[in-house]
Amino acid sequence: MPTVAPTPHVNVPVDKPVHVVFLGGAFWGHARSGVHLSVELCIKSPNLAISFVMSPEFVKKARPQFEAILFDQAPNADVAQDVRRRFQFVSVYPPVNYECQQRYANTPGQAVEEAGVAFVAFWRKIHQEPQELPPPSMLIVDLFADYEREQLKSVSDVPIVFFWSSSLSHFAFYYGSKELNALSGPFQETLDTITDIEELEDAQAQAWSSSSKDVVKMGDVPPLYRHEHTCTQIGALAEIGFLMRCASSSAFKKCDAAIITSGSWIEPEARKHIRSYWDTILQKPTYAVNVRVSPKDRADLALSTKRLQALSPPEKEIISFLDNALATYGPESVLYLSFGTAFAPFTTPWQVDIFIDTLVEYRRPFIFSQASVQPIMNPGLEARIKKAQEAGLCGTASWIPQEAVLHHKALGAFVTHGGWNSFCEGIAAATPMIFWPFAVDQPFNAALFSEGEEPAGWQLYETRGPAVAELTPYVFRDGPRKCGVTGETIPVPTGTPEALRAEFERVLIRQAAAGSEELRKRRMRMEVMRQKFIDSTKAGGETDQAMVDLLQPIGCTFAL
Repeated sequence: MPTVAPTPHVNVPVDKPVHVVFLGGAFWGHARSGVHLSVELCIKSPNLAISFVMSPEFVKKARPQFEAILFDQAPNADVAQDVRRRFQFVSVYPPVNYECQQRYANTPGQAVEEAGVAFVAFWRKIHQEPQELPPPSMLIVDLFADYEREQLKSVSDVPIVFFWSSSLSHFAFYYGSKELNALSGPFQETLDTITDIEELEDAQAQAWSSSSKDVVKMGDVPPLYRHEHTCTQIGALAEIGFLMRCASSSAFKKCDAAIITSGSWIEPEARKHIRSYWDTILQKPTYAVNVRVSPKDRADLALSTKRLQALSPPEKEIISFLDNALATYGPESVLYLSFGTAFAPFTTPWQVDIFIDTLVEYRRPFIFSQASVQPIMNPGLEARIKKAQEAGLCGTASWIPQEAVLHHKALGAFVTHGGWNSFCEGIAAATPMIFWPFAVDQPFNAALFSEGEEPAGWQLYETRGPAVAELTPYVFRDGPRKCGVTGETIPVPTGTPEALRAEFERVLIRQAAAGSEELRKRRMRMEVMRQKFIDSTKAGGETDQAMVDLLQPIGCTFAL
């Protein structure tokens, strides 16, 4: 098997293109964000050419995603065609003699290691053999890229830019100054003091899964206990030490700069901190490039005839379910539950049973994404889903056309794990979100939108499971709380089935009810957020300026 798949002819319509290579990494959510950014960069600069490097499996998934983004973002057909000529996907494979290290075999670490080994071979190849494009002027790498700085720099000494497809607050939690009292301190200390790779990975895994009650204060997000970044106490994920070692060493030791897909319009304090620490102290420039929202009418795009015709039969059934719910139950009647592609209540699967039972009892229609729930699927859950479908209350599929669902008039609220991709898509649709977070960036995103006097969403706490009785969330440190809008008392969470059902009834059935005042207010706040998002991408806005600052030093020109 070759190391690099044959690449398509790139017909770059400029005399002196500036070539950037983007390593998409081993996780689809990250790669998807990278494709979106790449399209925006190519639209912004007419002499930029991008080679986007991924596994063959991801390239297959990414091609339609690329076309959808281009359809949404390009101002006209001529610009879209021009971008197609300057962008290429490159499929890479590990060398034929590659063998995964035993400790990473059959874990997420294997995919990361394979991607890194394949990329290094590709990097050497494009500098040793004749290419249609000039040598790269910049390399952008996913946060979980496994590489050695010296190995790449010895081939070509170009800027290495760390790509962080998540929030500024989460970035600061991992890679901010030690004074934040977050994970950045343990990550830096272990990198500086431990040379043995396995020992380093063990130390970073231990730090990541710590149940520390140290209070972390980052400004935009309300204070949290450190342990709340794994709020469901899922423990150390498979090879989390390897992943954290890859990311923290890339951030602190290997990269020259960082792209962060958020902005000061939503996280001003985190942006100030990162500028102060990274740009000033570490001398690594950071670029807040948030490009997920189009100023175009997204509902018309997402639900256009062309887009709907391209859906698979199961996806079309989801749209039909929404159309029927709109006719039967009215606007805002449907809830949409998605845990993303990597998370689900794996240790507490009974929580999904209670979710379905509650909605069926109160006859609230819902859509249930099964993208990540196969590990918790059981005869009881299958029977519940079937019962709900037979009652006309459930639409479900393994893959949901999320953008179309979020823009449909039948949808009332988005019950989400709160990953950054879903978070941004919720803002793009101005859809109120009900957060069911598990770990990593999700608790930060949930807290950002669900706390304060004017929340734009809700956060579920009983979903943290029985461990929440001992690891009480910071917001309940003084006991029960009052809901700022209704005045209802919110008890200190215990994680029991009875408490979870009560929380579902309060949030899903009463507060987020179709036509409720609370749903209306949250939707209005989401619309304000969406407009701020759009403004950041306009000429002179934060995102627009960040793209100029990123590309201008390497010789890119910009469309007027």
